[in-house]
Amino acid sequence: MTATYVNRFERKKSIWQIEDELRKKIAEIPNIEQFTVSDYGATALSSIKGNIDVTLYSSNFDSLEKAGKIIEQAVYNTKGITCVAKTWNKNKKVYVLNVDEKKAAAYGLTPEDIAMQLTTVLRGIKAASFPVVNAKDFTIRVWLEKTDRDSVKTLETTLINSKAGKIPLSTVARISYVYEPNVITREGLQYTLDVYGFRKKAAITHIMASFEKAFKGKKLPPDVKMEQTGDIKQFTDSAKRMLKAIGFAVLLIFFVLVPMFNSVKAPLLIIVSIPLTLIGAAWSLLIFDYHISMPAMMGFVLLSGIIVNNAILLIDFALNGIKNGMNPEEAILESIKIRTRPVLMTAFATTAGMLPVAMGNAIGLERLAPLGAVAIGGLIVGTFLTLVFIPLLFVYTYGNTKKELSE
Repeated sequence: MTATYVNRFERKKSIWQIEDELRKKIAEIPNIEQFTVSDYGATALSSIKGNIDVTLYSSNFDSLEKAGKIIEQAVYNTKGITCVAKTWNKNKKVYVLNVDEKKAAAYGLTPEDIAMQLTTVLRGIKAASFPVVNAKDFTIRVWLEKTDRDSVKTLETTLINSKAGKIPLSTVARISYVYEPNVITREGLQYTLDVYGFRKKAAITHIMASFEKAFKGKKLPPDVKMEQTGDIKQFTDSAKRMLKAIGFAVLLIFFVLVPMFNSVKAPLLIIVSIPLTLIGAAWSLLIFDYHISMPAMMGFVLLSGIIVNNAILLIDFALNGIKNGMNPEEAILESIKIRTRPVLMTAFATTAGMLPVAMGNAIGLERLAPLGAVAIGGLIVGTFLTLVFIPLLFVYTYGNTKKELSE
């Protein structure tokens, strides 16, 4: 069932409060073995079925069921998880007709004859059909009374036609039952079982740390293979690609600046300003109560470009001052006096623009809130640190290069 609610500005309860209420009410419904209540789109991709998704592989159903119970208990003991579910349970009751072929042959019956007669008892027999224009005909079937087919004991006393006359089914067969999975899933020619865990707002990295703690010391059957296929796999893969992209972007900035400044020192000083933003970004994530996520990493990329521009403004003006005869101290102080105003204007304008995003006021863009938080904190703190540490490093680096630059 899918419940669609009005947006969060037009209702008093959050989606997590609504979920808690629904869980309590659904839990009161009898004969429900398992259920989950989760907000749609709570996973990184629509193809991911749960925040925690532990996939088990085996060629043996019994081993798979045993391993599933172990993982399920570990997920139940994981902090931050609200619902736990499995793709299948071994709870499908299947009745088996065991025919004594020797006794059946004595009465002139085969297992197929017995099964066919028993099917007639259970499903009825087609007596006629009712024609319908431009549609399939309605089939009219004749059934026994429900009381004559509602239990195994009743079926065993059902009379079967044989060459010796009518005999009870129990004379030549007996009915037993076994439990089987209610659905069979396979991958790579092996049976699979997925155990899902759903969260509220806890970070997936914290949840996985708790899961690893809950699972520690437990051993799965030797013929069972376990794989994490939920949010953590997607986050890990995406984080690796994002870190590679950030590293490539930093290198690209460096190699673009080298020919512009005709030097290696200035580009290195400019690149140093990028890590200064991490302090403010971390503080803002703590203040807004957000976690490290892909939007937060995207915010860092955005932040790096702005901070680099600020450093370029300071260093480029200072280098021009040195070429005009100033010493490094005078050049960087003059650069600070003249360039501080445009640097602060850029920082505060971007901060003001990112504030609605960081507060999550845009319906449908709540996932980008960490991006805004990182941009705000990183810009405020990073701009201040850039105005303090870049001039100090500039003086230290260019203290003895006045003559070289003048030439």
